Formats: sequence, structure tokens, C-alpha cells
Amino acid sequence: MAKRKPGRQRPPSAHRTVSNKSAAKDTARALQIAVRHHGAGRLDNAETAYRRILEKHPDDAQARHLLGVIRHQLGDHETACELITRALDIDPNYADAHGNLGHVLTALGRHDEALSHFITQTVLEPTLAEAHNNLGQALHHAGRLVDAIDSYQMALTLNPGFAEAHCNNGAAHQELGHLSDALACYRHALKLRPGYAEALARMGGVLAALDQADDAIASYEQALQVRPDDAATLANLTSLYISGNDDPARAIDGSLASLALARRAQFGDTTADAGVATRLATGGIALFRLKHDLQQAAYLSGIGTNIAGLDVFRDAATHILERAGAAADARADTVKLSRDEADALLPYLQSGHFYETGAPPAHVLNPDIDWRVEEDKYLASANQICHVDGFLSPAALAWFQSYCLASKVWHKEYRNKYLGAFSDQGFISPVHLQLAEELKQNMPRLFGPHPLKRFWGFKYDATLGKGINVHADFARINLNFWITPDEFNLAPGTGGLKVYDVPSPANWHFRAYNEGRDVIYKFIDDNKGGSVTVPYRCNRAVLFNSAYFHETDEIRFADVYEGRRINVTYLFGSR
Repeated sequence: MAKRKPGRQRPPSAHRTVSNKSAAKDTARALQIAVRHHGAGRLDNAETAYRRILEKHPDDAQARHLLGVIRHQLGDHETACELITRALDIDPNYADAHGNLGHVLTALGRHDEALSHFITQTVLEPTLAEAHNNLGQALHHAGRLVDAIDSYQMALTLNPGFAEAHCNNGAAHQELGHLSDALACYRHALKLRPGYAEALARMGGVLAALDQADDAIASYEQALQVRPDDAATLANLTSLYISGNDDPARAIDGSLASLALARRAQFGDTTADAGVATRLATGGIALFRLKHDLQQAAYLSGIGTNIAGLDVFRDAATHILERAGAAADARADTVKLSRDEADALLPYLQSGHFYETGAPPAHVLNPDIDWRVEEDKYLASANQICHVDGFLSPAALAWFQSYCLASKVWHKEYRNKYLGAFSDQGFISPVHLQLAEELKQNMPRLFGPHPLKRFWGFKYDATLGKGINVHADFARINLNFWITPDEFNLAPGTGGLKVYDVPSPANWHFRAYNEGRDVIYKFIDDNKGGSVTVPYRCNRAVLFNSAYFHETDEIRFADVYEGRRINVTYLFGSR
């Protein structure tokens, strides 16, 4: 979400109380210098200047507010929240502070509070198009897409040339499935701002959904010309390469490059400036992520793999986890770091590594299975849910296990405390693609007509208890298989997958499919839906209609790295 630039804040005189005209002029001059530094990106200089003003005038609302904006930009959202809240205590009608506090609260995950401040900003500045755009984005995040569109429309009524509002309006329409409306919004934004990377990238998604793959690729490529470091756009482009299946090397190269960009955006690279360590220190790191990465580092060290910064990372991460466990707030999801701790973690976090082997397995699918029989079983099933044991060949199972343990591809963090790796961001290899090809060759009636859309892996903490919430996928066929050895499952008969046999509504949008648990369960109950629970077993695959809602069963696995439950999912076709 775009934030107002410091130079566009209210004039200093609107928020200061000083004892005389001379002092007022001095403070105004100091504030102008500070704002100039801030607008030019010289954050250290600006922060020093704001703090000097506050030493003399602690009730200067603008200096306190803008100091909070700097802390927000550096990832220190909690301090930012305190500073801007104090500025609003001084001046409750400070509209820009309400807007920026909304952005800070959004970063802290306090979305209901953020929405309240965005609403207040529009009340205080009802003719400011940017305020209505901010409100629209907050409503959009809350899933109130129709209300978001109303706010974007208000912003555009006030400023018809507001390209960002046109783009955001398109995003809301796109999520609702209004593809033609979304396309019109993006084209309007591009007419106002040629080469607008965000609009080009989003338009690529609409064109892909309309099965206009060549135009979608062209739109993504134009976006990357403008914004070459955009990991998400490169990932979406890579998904089209995977789906097209006409150039596997290009798909793999794009996926690995996308992961490298995502890693660099999060952790910088070896030439990154000191700001990367500062952001990591102030923003902290998720404890479940640090635990996983420490376990993986120990595993890599144990198999003789040498990665930059590995030993220093192990020492620092061990100390951080011990400190977090001993702290009073040991239940916190995130631990803050000292600057020295951040410096110690970064070289390893910045490093990439992939499991490498010689020749790929001769067969990825188990050649001892009669796959036409399995295909007949699925196609003849009343509810299109079945499972296959011994799914992968022994060599392929060993390969997937080693790949998932050794490869540093587990980039995506989830609220339920598990990690994801995706085909469009590094979770890819010739073996992954060979599996899809063998499925099409061995089960041509089931998989042949449907292109491979994407695939991913999820890796869970042993103490998680609950995995992925109930949801449905936008595909025709869902293939899910498990690779963690059975000996690590502490509750045999559980740990698998629960599939409900009522198709999800075709007119629901993505958020409803994936975030509305209460709505989903009510829909299943209203339609007298049944379910099939497939217990966990290593090398067991579950095939089912992707329109079906499904969720992970209760998880209780041994608390060792090799015992983390890992599932791999492939999606074929589109609904």
C-alpha cells in the first residue's frame, strides 16, 4: 500500500506549540530540513533531525509522526505505532497521521484497527483521493471487495487521473472474477501511466485466466522490463512456462531466478547495505522459521554440505532460540534480534542451496503399479476420491526426500506455522517435471487433457497440531502425496487428509475458497456433505476433484528435522 510522502504532510506550523515567533521560525526551519532529508531517503539524517526537534518540543505532532514513519520504513512497526499514536494524542485531527498509522497497523496485522484509522482519514479529508484509495485497500484486505470498489470509485471521482486507484480497482474486480472489468481498469491505468509495472503485471494475471497465454506472457515481460527485480511477476510468468510445457529449461531458470529475487528482497545479498541487518533486527524473525532453518543447517552440516555462514548461523540461531525460550514472552511468534545477531544470521539466510544428484531416477512413478487400473478406479469412483500406495518408485521417493531436506527452498511462511515452497519460486527440477509427464503418459484419460498448473511442497512443525485449514483449489484434479517416513508419525491413522465430497461453488472468489472457514463448513452442512479421511502413509498419493474442500488432519510427528511431515501437491487443469 502506497504511503504519503513526507513532503506532502501538513505544514509544520499546524502541529507545533512554541513560545515565540523566533522559536517558531527556528523549529519550522529545522523541520523543513528534516523533511528534505526524509524525502530524499536520507533516513538517518532525518531521524536525527526529528529527534532534536522533539528534545526541545516533545509535543510537536508532525516531528513525532514523521519519526514514526521512518521507524515504519525501517521495519520497526511497534515503535512506529507508539510514536504516531502519541502524535494523534497531541492532535486527534491529524489526517495524515491517521493514514500512516493505518499502514503501520496493517504491517502489525491489526487490520480492524487499521481500517478504523483509514475511515477517519477520509472523514477528515473527504476530498482527498489518496485517502479513499487507502480505505479501499484496507477494505480489499478485509475481503470486503464490493466496498473496496466503492472506495476506489470515490477516489476516481475526485481524481479521474489517479492511475493507482484504477489499478487497485482492477485488482478488486479481478478477485471477484469480473475479468472484463478488471482488464478495462488496467488498460485505463496504463493509458494514464504507460509502462505502469503493477498494472502490466496484474493484467498478465487476467489474460492468463482468460487463456490468452501469449498476451499474458507479453504483459508479464513488459512489467519485468520496468521492474526487473519483481519476484512475484517473474513467478507468475514462470507458472505460464510450466503450464505451457514447451520449454522446461526456461521454466526452471525462471523459477530459480524468482526464488533468488524473493530471497534478496527479504534478506538482501552479500553486497547489501547495513539497512538489511537493521530491518531484520527490528522486524525480528518468526520462531518457527528460525527453528526450521537451524534444523536444516544442522542437517546440511551433518551430510558435509558447506554453505557460507553456516557455522556462525548455527551458533547464533541456537542462542536466539534459547533466549526466546527463557524469556517471559516465550509464546510470542516472533523474536527481535540485536544488530550483532542479525549480522550473524544474514550470510546463511542470503545463501541458496539445492540438492544435487547425478542421473535422475529412471522412473518417477512406481513401474510396478498398473496405472490404467488406478485410472479406471478413479474415473469409476462415485465421489472422485481415491488413494494409491507405493506411488513413487523407490529411487524417486529417496530423491524427493533428499531434495526436500537439503534444498533451501522453504520461503513462504504461514500463520499456522508451516512453510511452503512453490514451483514458480525454486521448488522445481527435471524430476518434478518428469513426474507430471509420467502421469500424463500412464493415465492419459485423467491427466492428458489438463495442463500442469503448478505444484508445491509444505513442511510442518512437529508440534503444529493442525495443518492447512479447509479450502479448495482452482484446478480440475488435485494430486497430493506424502514422503516423510512412517516411523516419525506418532499417531498412526491420523496426519493425513480430509476431503469433503460436496463441490465448492464455481462462483466463489479466491478469498472465499481459502479464508472463509465458517462459511465453508456451513455450505458443507447445508448441502449434507460427507467426507473421506485418508490416513497418512509415506509414499501414499491422494487423487481427488479439486472442486472439493479439503483440510489437513491432526498432525503429531516426531520433533526431529527428518520427521517433519512433508506433502507435495500438483494441480492439473482449471475450473
